Amino acid sequence: MAHMTSKFLLFLLLFPCISLQAQGQAERSDSTLMQEVSINGQRQRISYRLDRQRIDASQVLTAQGGTAFDVLRAVPGVVVDADGSLSFRGSQEFLVYVDGKPSPLSGTEALQMIGAASIKDIEILTTPSAKYKTDGDVGIINIVTKRSETEGWDIALNGTASTWGTLSLDTKINYRTGHHNIYIGGQGSDIHNKSDFQQKKTTASSGGSALPLKGAGGAVTSFADGTRFRDFRTFIGQGGYEFNNGWHRFNIDLQGGRTINPRGGDMMYKSLSSNSSPEGKENKPLPLGGGLEEAHDRYKLTKKLFQTAIDYTWKLNERGDEINISNRLRYDRFSEEYTESNMFDLNGARQEGTRGFETEHHWDCDGAASYKLHYRQTGTLELGYQYTTYSEEGDYRICYWDLPRQEFVWQANLYAPFYYRRQTHSEYAQMNDRIGPFQFDAGLRIDHLIDDMDLPTITSRHKRYTELYPSAHLAYTTNKAGTFTLGYSRRTNRPGIWKLEPYITYEDYHTRIIGNPDLESEYIHSMEFSWRKMFGSTQVTATIYARRRTGVVDYVRRAYEPGVTLDSIINAGNGWRKGLELQVTTKPTKWWQLTANGDLSLHNFRATYKGCTSTHNTTGSIGWINNFRLAKNTSLQFDGHFVSGHHLTQGWETAYVYFDLAARQSLLKGKLQLGVVAHDLFHTARYHSLRTSTLLSSETWVRPTYPNIVFSVSYHFRQPSAKAKEGAISKDAEFVGKDF
Repeated sequence: MAHMTSKFLLFLLLFPCISLQAQGQAERSDSTLMQEVSINGQRQRISYRLDRQRIDASQVLTAQGGTAFDVLRAVPGVVVDADGSLSFRGSQEFLVYVDGKPSPLSGTEALQMIGAASIKDIEILTTPSAKYKTDGDVGIINIVTKRSETEGWDIALNGTASTWGTLSLDTKINYRTGHHNIYIGGQGSDIHNKSDFQQKKTTASSGGSALPLKGAGGAVTSFADGTRFRDFRTFIGQGGYEFNNGWHRFNIDLQGGRTINPRGGDMMYKSLSSNSSPEGKENKPLPLGGGLEEAHDRYKLTKKLFQTAIDYTWKLNERGDEINISNRLRYDRFSEEYTESNMFDLNGARQEGTRGFETEHHWDCDGAASYKLHYRQTGTLELGYQYTTYSEEGDYRICYWDLPRQEFVWQANLYAPFYYRRQTHSEYAQMNDRIGPFQFDAGLRIDHLIDDMDLPTITSRHKRYTELYPSAHLAYTTNKAGTFTLGYSRRTNRPGIWKLEPYITYEDYHTRIIGNPDLESEYIHSMEFSWRKMFGSTQVTATIYARRRTGVVDYVRRAYEPGVTLDSIINAGNGWRKGLELQVTTKPTKWWQLTANGDLSLHNFRATYKGCTSTHNTTGSIGWINNFRLAKNTSLQFDGHFVSGHHLTQGWETAYVYFDLAARQSLLKGKLQLGVVAHDLFHTARYHSLRTSTLLSSETWVRPTYPNIVFSVSYHFRQPSAKAKEGAISKDAEFVGKDF
């Protein structure tokens, strides 16, 4: 099967009519082949194009007062874990862009930075074309923000508050005249996630294994009970200028500010010892310091960042040939990762503690140059060069609580300065064409990597290599059968320095984490087949996907000290994930739109690392989304979600359900909108997991606190100019869905 697949992909790449279309032409041809569908005048929540699916943020009422993170929760295959991190199709490895430019942050942090009220659409590219960056095994998430399309002033103001203490405020002022557009804005947000936390953890002595435990023999069982939190605080200012006269498009964008992402927990710990196995019955309390104790753990990542992006496109002729040059520079003038772990007795006296500091300066730069040739009306050829350089320089230091001296003492032997740099130089070729009902694209990307890391007191890492990344897409559309699309791309997950650092940090006093300087990249082959068809006012979409992963990167948990575990990041093995996603959207009545979606995936994992377990399991989720138009300006949404249980590399996690309810009221002819959202309406969301190994049994229960009700207000003011001028930037000229 794999051999046949390889032959088929090679055929697609070599077939002379198969081509990859640049973004501008893709928007035009896609509008003919795979146009967005409306049901009785109401836009679909999710629409599809050749290489992506697009979510209309305005149709997701449960995201009101939230962020891009909340918009994506309505997508099949998206799951949020106990720590508040988002995964898609079983992975948290994806790239995040904003209006076609890399976000200053990454992963969940990047999604939490953009308020839902400022978002027009979110695009998900699950098999990105070869012209896009290759990092992220499940692809790219591009957040398309709202842009003014009319002459004159445009002012937007959005505010949010919640029962969890979340507060946010963002504003944007835009003035457009003729060929010119100027904008300025800013946002401040403090987003909170709170949960009740319980854990039972048993560690046994190694009996002479390669990982000896400190302390006496037998087993130690610790019980934790308390609360945990995770916050996202963002303070960002933004400004920019755009020019477009039809032949020349120019955009400069500036961003600067600070992000603070703290998390932690407040726990009561009770520990029992046993001279027998972890399942032994002769348990007895440990003496003070291992009996009943109170722990407070804190983590905080602070960044002061600045980013500038410049983009210029020169249209060469009426045929549409063009040259594009772009560059983005980000600089963190200060970044600090702080960890603190404290253990007190019941009288409030500190018994143990650690404080770790990782301070660094960071900068990265992306640049690109491309030439697009329209060799015929529906066909384009694009050649380009891209580069990325990423550097960090800093140090790590830690101090421990000295009980006799009653003070923290720096550990000189654990001081670790570091330097890390990665450079990627890429060339790509892309072609796109359309022949009758068929649309094709194909491309090839060549990445040249320079990967250097120096930790003078510990180790070093120096790698040079070149890799090939092909991609191909095929679409076929008929009025009777609907639209069929087939896509393939090769992807990778390259470890950053935060996964390579070989020194121990603290998640909490009983959980420690260490990186791995020998960690290798993970490689992914992604394939996807979709079918879409309208049956009257009902749209049905089915997607089959497969993802082959080699060198899977994951954390393994093992016993480290009595009552203490160590999470190590390793290349755990190889795996397949094969899945089916279904979505049906219909309108039973004029005032009710129903969307039902679900996904079912089969995961096969073959462990190659000692301590991991090969697994074969099926997981899935179901979404039931109801949108009600109660009146002309009043809308209601009620969602129900089910997430099935699934296996981990060392255990399993149980299933759970949750429900959301949202309402929106428009006033002042749509200028003012008021919203309220009740998340986890019946308090049924809970996360229960179990990890086991030879010397460890760790069971965890996490439940979000209740209630979590979000209130939002949005005001949008437009003041048209007295006279509209010819040559104003049109919708087609927006930097929306730009090639990145």
